[in-house]
Amino acid sequence: MLFSETLASMQPLSSGWRAHIGEDWSQGRATFGGMVAALCNEAMRRLVPADRELRGLDTTFAAPALVGEVSIDAEVLRAGKAVTIARSRLWSDGKIAATLTGIYGAARVTALSITPTVAAGVRAVEDLPESSTAAIGGPSFLQHFAYRWAEGTRPFAGSSLRTSKIYVRHQDPAPLTESHVVALIDSIPSMILQLMTTVAPSSSLTWTVQLIRHDFSFPPEAWWRIDAEVNSAGSGYSCESCVLIDPRGRPAAVARQMVAVFG
Repeated sequence: MLFSETLASMQPLSSGWRAHIGEDWSQGRATFGGMVAALCNEAMRRLVPADRELRGLDTTFAAPALVGEVSIDAEVLRAGKAVTIARSRLWSDGKIAATLTGIYGAARVTALSITPTVAAGVRAVEDLPESSTAAIGGPSFLQHFAYRWAEGTRPFAGSSLRTSKIYVRHQDPAPLTESHVVALIDSIPSMILQLMTTVAPSSSLTWTVQLIRHDFSFPPEAWWRIDAEVNSAGSGYSCESCVLIDPRGRPAAVARQMVAVFG
């Protein structure tokens, strides 16, 4: 199922919605975390006015979201003059798989405007070969994205580099939406894996995203870039951060996650 088809599978229940996730969106025994976050964002969006732009998502992955049918609930916690705070939960096999808090806010006049610095001198996407899913290795959901590495390497390559710069795009021909971009931010392999020499499972525990820009007018085939970094690692956990750069070279979002590494 394409990304847009999975979002379109959401159907109302007496309390919340149900959706169907195909096996091609699996990440080990769980569903790709970006899909989980996107579905919950879609649920909250049904309760939040469109003129309140997504400012941030805070996600806790409590248990594996299994492929097949899942259920989603959502509620508005507070609707102020400028900001709406909502909560959503995704249920799988009768258990809570993820909880999300969404911050949606109208733009306001401010004296400050600060954005992340975008690295200069990065090789252009046109000069890079596309990496096949087989070459990258790893979970099934990767087939739904295209990748070109400008810096860094594939997982479990034993690299000493703590950073990566990866061009990425959806393989879905449908027009880009806010939820497409949410999933895109989570689409690259966990950064800590490229430092490892042996294959070992990993799992995101928490994931925080802040959207800086809300321009989704790019064609589906346009390349975005994710500049990622391992900030710290030890005792079986890794803290990682990244900046999403839009096809015009502007920072569009920042994200941070905690990853459990079993190896």
